[in-house]
Amino acid sequence: MKNNYKKLLKKWANELFPINRSLTGQGNRETIKYIKENINSKFILKKVKSGKQVFDWKIPKEWNLKSAILKDEYGNIICDYQRNNLEVLGYSSPIKKILSYDQLKPHLYTLRDVPDAIPYVTSYYKKNWGFCLSHKQFLKLNKKIKYEVNIKSKIFNGNMNYSELIIPGKSKKEIIISSYICHPSMANNELSGILAICLLSKILKKHKYTIKLILIPETIGAIHYINKNLYKLKKNLVAGFNLSCVGINAPFTLISSKNENTYADVIINRIGKKYKNFKKISFLKRGSNERQFGCQNLNLPFVTFTRKKFGEYKEYHTSKDNLKILNYNTIIETCDFIKKALKEIDKNSIFEKQTIGEPYLSKYDLISSKTTMKNMLDKKRHIISNIAAFADRNHDVISLSKKINTNQEETYKNINILKKYGILKEYI
Repeated sequence: MKNNYKKLLKKWANELFPINRSLTGQGNRETIKYIKENINSKFILKKVKSGKQVFDWKIPKEWNLKSAILKDEYGNIICDYQRNNLEVLGYSSPIKKILSYDQLKPHLYTLRDVPDAIPYVTSYYKKNWGFCLSHKQFLKLNKKIKYEVNIKSKIFNGNMNYSELIIPGKSKKEIIISSYICHPSMANNELSGILAICLLSKILKKHKYTIKLILIPETIGAIHYINKNLYKLKKNLVAGFNLSCVGINAPFTLISSKNENTYADVIINRIGKKYKNFKKISFLKRGSNERQFGCQNLNLPFVTFTRKKFGEYKEYHTSKDNLKILNYNTIIETCDFIKKALKEIDKNSIFEKQTIGEPYLSKYDLISSKTTMKNMLDKKRHIISNIAAFADRNHDVISLSKKINTNQEETYKNINILKKYGILKEYI
């Protein structure tokens, strides 16, 4: 079975890698179309119009690129987007001019630290144009001759596209598994997450909770998704897992939520501790869509799960992040980890308090109304009041029992008592 998955992943990777994805544009639609036609037809193509206000942001204009070529005056091709998607500055405006070296230089982008790699550079929200090339190639440019720049692109009021697949559960409460769809021809940083989502769409079965697999442009896509679904997310989100950079063999890694205490944190930590190669890092080192779902005053139960994290491998955001470095076994292992997390969520229950503030337990004869020292120290009183205090969406019965230092059998027994009086209700 594992070999079959590897063959599928390799096929998908070879066919998806060349597509020029960005925040918007034909490349994103082409990617989603490929996934619908070749992997899972249940993925839905969605769109939102340019200019729409989403919280503090606006959906950008659509960018479509036909060609981008930089030549010297002798006709030698220096950069050509058709050769490598990274050779043009992302979101470049159209231009056709003959320029001197000095005029051209401010529009050339290189990496001194990785001189044989083409960097990935964009200008989404500021009008600009440019080309990207290796620093070695840049140093060979003749400073005394002219250069022809010809970028055929369109930037217009169009749409930003994204995709969603829904696996209905017994409950309308949701688990979201996401990745991003906005980087051109980068294997670990972009394609590995897409491949993992695609494989999960083939192997996941019906669960207790509804599962949503989403592919969205990073940052602005997440912001739009939250803006559109905020009420549902606050009401129904059990846990969210963003998959990023899961294609290079490295420890299973959790990028925690801001306060490191959501149910998504709890589950990934619980499964992760069963592995020797697991590590947890702070929200201070955030960098993907956990920034949006778990940021500031939202505090949704959402984390990023990664392997060789963005910014921590030498090929990051360069032409060296190509199919040669992709490890398909690592992607399969990542999907297995997520399946185990879903199974763990399925077999446990979450309970929420239904009263505002501390419930009047003595009214139900659950604790004595007499405030003697003996009653105050009574073990049963402490257990039942602690369950009522700590039961929330961030705890299932396992983590709740651990928190209040009692066994699961005792916790369940007292939960059932509190349920009887309407003080607790299962979150389902």
